[in-house]
Amino acid sequence: MRPEDNRPNTDVRCRARDGAGRAAGRRMVTACVAVILFLVALAPVSSAEMERRDGFFTIVDEKGREIFKTAHVLTPGDTFIAEDNRSYEVTGLSGDIAKARFTEIVRLIEPRAGEEQAPGGRAAGNERDVVTRLKAVVSGILAQVRPPGTICLYCSHSDESYTPTSGTSSKDWGDIYQVKAALGEALRAKGYRVVSSDANHNPHDGAAYERSRRTALNLLRRRPAAIIDVHRDAVPPQVYSATVSGVPVTKVTLIVGRQNQTRGANLKFAKALKAASDRQHPGLVKGILVASGNYNQDLSGRAILAEFGADTNSLERAMEGARLFADAIPAALGATPEPRPGMSPGGSGRAIAWIVGTLLAIGILMWVMSEGSWEGVKNRIRHVVTTGLLGSRRNKQ
Repeated sequence: MRPEDNRPNTDVRCRARDGAGRAAGRRMVTACVAVILFLVALAPVSSAEMERRDGFFTIVDEKGREIFKTAHVLTPGDTFIAEDNRSYEVTGLSGDIAKARFTEIVRLIEPRAGEEQAPGGRAAGNERDVVTRLKAVVSGILAQVRPPGTICLYCSHSDESYTPTSGTSSKDWGDIYQVKAALGEALRAKGYRVVSSDANHNPHDGAAYERSRRTALNLLRRRPAAIIDVHRDAVPPQVYSATVSGVPVTKVTLIVGRQNQTRGANLKFAKALKAASDRQHPGLVKGILVASGNYNQDLSGRAILAEFGADTNSLERAMEGARLFADAIPAALGATPEPRPGMSPGGSGRAIAWIVGTLLAIGILMWVMSEGSWEGVKNRIRHVVTTGLLGSRRNKQ
């Protein structure tokens, strides 16, 4: 008998140990997935996108001056960029009053070639520089040369209506669809391909945005230049009533959700829309509300929620406001970068990376717990590496 036949059956034991390690690894991954699914199942439906049914909030500054009224549920940290581009941050709530502090005068994106936006919405020629002018010129040229793209429209709150016109603020198929149609007609007249969904997402509750998310995802398959969720507010009529460019209209408020990974791009698009509207139809855009919530805007950097008047205004005025608002869209699209081709909407790659990272973190934690210490993990890795190297050398011999 050869001496090597008497040696301990080390290879057999190592293979058995490695097999047990792989089985433990599979159980660990399965446990990680189960934990994540369990946590997702327990997660409550977000109420951040809820609206008040019993009134509205009034935003006031440090001196008690009224800044804005809205039926959106406000939370500290929300911001409002007013008609004069002054930005206010909500610091606290007291009943129906949202106390806010002035933070800055926002510089909007000015689409006009050769102009730079100054505080208060006025062009400041003395602050131009070569780079800014070149970028503006190129954006203006591209906006005129490129053929108009596709714009998608839908309504998350399908019941929203206008009481002076319909006698009710809510019905199964709300007046808001007619506002959406008016916006779509105005965009088609400019050469855009408009894909407008009439999907109904009732009831008007906290889960409406979850139901409309499926609609938004279907629309995004068309790879639109922008996607707009059409709404109306619920405040007194004077908040939105105005005469703009000689036309009786309701003003428009743009809503950006601050609980999504594309909020920077969404806000940039909203600023571009306001800048273009301020230049063409001063006073049409009431402001930009950056509120808690998602509003499905994580799906695209050019997703925006637009509120055309309030339930106390007439449908006709809201439709006129929508037609004027359409004039701002071509310039705004020329002032903001298009989503990169080949990327799935809403940065799904980042979401996948987050899930993988979470799985790895939980897996490592469970591994440490099973081995008893980091030293045990190191010994296990050292053993696997050593065994693998020795095994490969034996195979070569």
